[in-house]
Amino acid sequence: MDKIEKSRNEIDKLDDEIMSLLDKRLCLSVEIGKAKSVSKVAVLDTKREDSILNKASNYSHSPQIDTIYKKILEMSKSLQRE
Repeated sequence: MDKIEKSRNEIDKLDDEIMSLLDKRLCLSVEIGKAKSVSKVAVLDTKREDSILNKASNYSHSPQIDTIYKKILEMSKSLQRE
């Protein structure tokens, strides 16, 4: 197996894990949205978002991770509003 194939196989395994974790995260966002609705709490929590986004700076690809997480947060808020 050449280097490219080996790396792609590793990426495929990571993608499976990432997708599973994202699905779990989004399911939790739905539950949080329901709780916020009952409690009359705003969906947007800028302090929480800033705290999450600040974690991206700990990684070597922080600009890319920041961009990805902004999209994840956007989708999470969208689900919470449904």
